[in-house]
Amino acid sequence: MKKTVSVLLTLALLFGLVLALPSAPARAESTPEQELTEAFQNLNAVDSMRMDLDIVLDLSIVMSMGGQTIINMPLNVALNLGMEYQKEPYAMRGQMQMHMSYMGKTEDNQSLMYSEKDGDAVISYSSDDDGATWTKKQSEKASFSMDDMSAVIGSAKEIQKIGTESVDGHDMDVYTAIVDGQYLQKAMNAAGSDNPLSGIVGETGSEDGSNGLGDFEVTIYVDKETKLPVRFSIDLTSMMKDLMDAALKASMDMSEMEGMEVSVDIPTALIDCNLSQFNSVPPIEIPAAAKAAVPAAA
Repeated sequence: MKKTVSVLLTLALLFGLVLALPSAPARAESTPEQELTEAFQNLNAVDSMRMDLDIVLDLSIVMSMGGQTIINMPLNVALNLGMEYQKEPYAMRGQMQMHMSYMGKTEDNQSLMYSEKDGDAVISYSSDDDGATWTKKQSEKASFSMDDMSAVIGSAKEIQKIGTESVDGHDMDVYTAIVDGQYLQKAMNAAGSDNPLSGIVGETGSEDGSNGLGDFEVTIYVDKETKLPVRFSIDLTSMMKDLMDAALKASMDMSEMEGMEVSVDIPTALIDCNLSQFNSVPPIEIPAAAKAAVPAAA
């Protein structure tokens, strides 16, 4: 199940990358591209904020041979990541909660996360037992940086303004944009080489070097008053099915189990995110116990 957690955290990182879709060239008239440009420039200028990210994944894997079902394995995952971020000095704190059910079993996990800068290095802290013990790691870059994300993501395509909605009493302009699936690879690279999706994407790659993943659509809600993006939604159902199909095909090829039929059904793979507390996040302080932790081996 650790691999499933890593997959979901990759999706969370991918969603973070989408938060910083780059600016389109400015134009004289007000266009959807220009309006989103302003919104994301406003977001990048924010000193602190909170992000609440929800991921829902439902899938079922069925293995059969000779018309007889051998294994029917459903998997249902609900993950919530609440994260607070400040730009200067850089710091992040977060809490992840995950509920998972599979093969008649249920599993609940939660993690506490912090990070800060020490010179040019970024120190990350995590605890899976509510702060009783901590893991400490050092890396060269932060896992969450609005500036870095702006530099990583390429231009979004087909930006459209599709209407207005009222959300929690606030009037929103609603936009859609198409993002190239190659940015999933960028998210995995940022997540590290041990990420399980890296091999899956490799199996879906083509001879021209592309990763074989299709585009996906993100829906963006911009507050009419503050001109800040405050809500995002992504449906990754189709992309996740492609990834799982590729992984299962590779697994069957390696096991050389002739006659085995494998199918995967993914009715739901959704990511929703809400941004709030712009410039009003309380100062982030790393717990003393986390700072005192012994650094993990490289």
